[in-house]
Amino acid sequence: MSDSNIEKSFDLNSAVQHLADSIKIKTISYPDHEKMDFKLFDEFLLFLENTYPNIKKACKKELVNGYCPIYIWESQGNSNKPVLLLGHYDVVPIEKDSEADWEEAPFSGTIKDDHIWGRGSLDDKNQVIAVMEAVEHLISNGFKPERDIYMVFGFDEEIGGMRGAEEAARIFRERNIEFECVIDEGGCIITDMLEGLTVPAAIIGIAEKGSTNIKITVEDKGGHSSMPPGSTAIGTIARIISNVENNPMPARLTMPVKEMLKTMAPYMKEKKFVLKNIDRLFPIISSMLAKSPLTNALIRTTIAFTMNGGGDAPNVLPQKAWTVANLRVLQGDSVDSTLEHIKKVNPGINFQIEKMLAEEPSEISSIDSEPYKILGSIINGIYPEAVIVPYLMIGGTDSRKYLGSCKNIYRFSAVILTKKDNASIHSSNERISIINFSNMICFYIRFLSLN
Repeated sequence: MSDSNIEKSFDLNSAVQHLADSIKIKTISYPDHEKMDFKLFDEFLLFLENTYPNIKKACKKELVNGYCPIYIWESQGNSNKPVLLLGHYDVVPIEKDSEADWEEAPFSGTIKDDHIWGRGSLDDKNQVIAVMEAVEHLISNGFKPERDIYMVFGFDEEIGGMRGAEEAARIFRERNIEFECVIDEGGCIITDMLEGLTVPAAIIGIAEKGSTNIKITVEDKGGHSSMPPGSTAIGTIARIISNVENNPMPARLTMPVKEMLKTMAPYMKEKKFVLKNIDRLFPIISSMLAKSPLTNALIRTTIAFTMNGGGDAPNVLPQKAWTVANLRVLQGDSVDSTLEHIKKVNPGINFQIEKMLAEEPSEISSIDSEPYKILGSIINGIYPEAVIVPYLMIGGTDSRKYLGSCKNIYRFSAVILTKKDNASIHSSNERISIINFSNMICFYIRFLSLN
């Protein structure tokens, strides 16, 4: 049976139901692990075992920290480097008081209007189930891979991946396993997200900004609010925030962003000349790029203040006040250089900085590698009109943990993502179209058939 016939023969209706059923299992991750209901994580792992009997028979399996499965589909003694397919099955909580905004209950797994609805349908149970459907189907058709296929599904990606992907990556390093490539979530096919783009763009993440959380604390004299000093702890925190927001980190044109803009240039109408000559014109147009939150995030390290605290009563001056910031660190900067910037723009102010979670920017994967070319070919086989575009991921994925075992790390899901779709991720009415989900499965079948 040819690869094309293998692809056409998979049972889409069954796959759709499997994704819907997986959404019903509330595998919510929380920064406080004590809040996580691990019985539901056990239920999800049992669901995978019962739903994919061919994988259970043909693949080796081990659990990392009890909940992060590693599946190994072994080849017949081939010496080719293995490939690693990633996904995560934990999901973010439903925002308080937002359930009324959902057209379908967030964990209903409802199949309606040619979509599968619910939390995880786009982030990231769709990826997990698509990989499993593709492998299960290929095994059932007698396909034998020419290299070992590894699959790792994290259970804590949404809270940093320290117990799942981080530990799995450590195991691979200890075993000296080097992968030919790693494929994870991240990029997609975009159609209406960039103004002026005249063709669909298949954006493949070749790098990620670093993601770091810090806590800034200020101590001052307390006392009664009826006799306040010229500056209070909360007032000092406010000045620190204001100074940082009014003095952003310097703009820089990195390789992923430069290649993205140049690749898109022929399809951007009136912006064609500027993007084609971005190297020379960047110093001139960087201030214009900074006006959009999206393009600003692509050209500099960003510092976003997300939480504040201090004080227990309305008439008492707090002795301590604090703020939490999320840093998204651009290649060429570092966590420490970003902290130095915060100190530099706040001269004469006494405060402490605590690193809560520190991750440096990832390395940049090649766009000239064979795996990247294969990805482009497969994508164009499914979406012939799409232009293959490398890009810098602003968000983070589990894939960054595997840099010690692979140089070719690519972040892409074979779905068309509209502005509306994108807005539903981590928000209300998350859903995936059945055609998108079908194309994800086809993507993995084709990718694995070439390996």
